[in-house]
Amino acid sequence: MQTIYLDNAATTKPNSEALEFAINKLADDGFYNPSALYSRARRVSVEVDAARKQILSFFPKGYNLTFTSCGSESDNTAIFSFAKRGNVVTTLGEHSAVYNTFNEVKQRGVEVRFAPLNKNGSVNEEKLLSLIDDKTTFVSIVHVNNETGAINDINRLAKLIKQKNKNVIFHSDGVQAFLKIDYKMSSEVDLYSISSHKFCALKGCGCLVYKANLHIKPLIFGGGQEKGTRSGTENTLGIFVMQKACQLYSNVQANLKKVEQLKQAFISSIQEVATIISDENCSPYIVSFSIEGTKGEIMQRMLEDKNVIVGTGSACSSKLGTSRIISNCGIDKKLLNGVLRVSFIYSTTEEDIEAGANAIIECAQTLRKALK
Repeated sequence: MQTIYLDNAATTKPNSEALEFAINKLADDGFYNPSALYSRARRVSVEVDAARKQILSFFPKGYNLTFTSCGSESDNTAIFSFAKRGNVVTTLGEHSAVYNTFNEVKQRGVEVRFAPLNKNGSVNEEKLLSLIDDKTTFVSIVHVNNETGAINDINRLAKLIKQKNKNVIFHSDGVQAFLKIDYKMSSEVDLYSISSHKFCALKGCGCLVYKANLHIKPLIFGGGQEKGTRSGTENTLGIFVMQKACQLYSNVQANLKKVEQLKQAFISSIQEVATIISDENCSPYIVSFSIEGTKGEIMQRMLEDKNVIVGTGSACSSKLGTSRIISNCGIDKKLLNGVLRVSFIYSTTEEDIEAGANAIIECAQTLRKALK
């Protein structure tokens, strides 16, 4: 029986064309260490820089890019580079790579302020702006919430924050946004984190995009690769797969239109058994919902028995029980235990949606009867 995979916010299946493109590069003459000095290695370094330029083409001029191992490393690099004094501000809806790093910054003696959320998981703009003052040095706001899909208008927020304090460094975790929602990043955003396995490339590769005038403090020291911002031999396979995936999925608008239709079809199908958390202001790639009277973890196992794979929230916090982010959205406590997350990608089909929705309805009805 075919597996219906609907947990693409956790990770995506690598695109076979992108894999073939990268493997052919390495098998031909691209396996050399790009930091070595001989001519063959220098040619690989040129190829890595071409990939860098390809990814930077999605951003305004005047930005640099450091390749990292993942979105979490990119987030950590941004935060530890600039959240070092005064007060720093983030939201209660951040991925754990940001949220837990801010808590570490707090342990190091920096004042940390957390802005509350709206019901859909976006940041409360008024409360956020009230936290900004003349001592605020760094702000990090997730672009697309990884559990609800709520979209924060980071261009608008960065502009408003800098109107209150022009010296603030503004960072956004764009892991669930890049190549998925239609936006043009403004120059008000100073740093932006990306993870390649969220758009059909490989795990173990990501990047931090940042204004060229910023000084990035490395987390990893060694040979001084990436112009001193991130030591360690470059993951050329991951970089080349990421480069090709960016080319393959550059038509963001067309993909977005398709996935919006899938989201609406899915929500319409499950409304009889579920309370929808993700609203119209959320990314269509993520749908968070709750089935009252059930437990998400049990539903997840029941669905897997039917070869339907869904999430219960962020894969990085799946062992923590009730979702921190969903709890901070202020939804009814009786809904917290039954939260599930379904997430789509470019290759998701109408048949996937129909099969997944039918399985969810069937499992919900079965579980509710059993728990009565």
